[in-house]
Amino acid sequence: MSDFGSGRAASGPSGIGGWLILPIIGFVATILLTGHNFWTSFKTFDGLKAIFAASSGPLTGLKIPITLSFVSGCLLIITAAWCLYLIFARKHAVVGFATAHYLILAVAGLIEMWGGLALEKAIPGTPSDPSVVTGAVRGILAACIWIPYFRRSKRVRNTFGDSGPSAPDPHG
Repeated sequence: MSDFGSGRAASGPSGIGGWLILPIIGFVATILLTGHNFWTSFKTFDGLKAIFAASSGPLTGLKIPITLSFVSGCLLIITAAWCLYLIFARKHAVVGFATAHYLILAVAGLIEMWGGLALEKAIPGTPSDPSVVTGAVRGILAACIWIPYFRRSKRVRNTFGDSGPSAPDPHG
């Protein structure tokens, strides 16, 4: 494997393999699970309609968390799909997009927690869903693990190139 245009062999691991397989699986799982969550949410369309039709009362407190949840879910699907494309096209831009994806994932988990708390406040007696907290913690941990991996890994650097200040000059 050569180091992007330099004519030198890359030192260390390169190519799509090793630990890089786990983010790939995660991107696919994110697309599938978030899509499933959208499908499940839209099955309760009457409830969503009631929330967005409310002009006063406890349901109005659910509008912002539900809207942000929907937006973050869309962003997660888009960034995960784009990261998969960038990985298989071997584009260096995957580093920045993966960073954005994992930050969105962490924030989305916190939004889901906020939504769960807002739901409990709007409809007293609603049982809390422990998977919301688990998902938020999982998103934060994923960001803490995979952002440094994409930014520091030799495999990522050798596979997708290096564009940082220490990158070799391709012309000299």
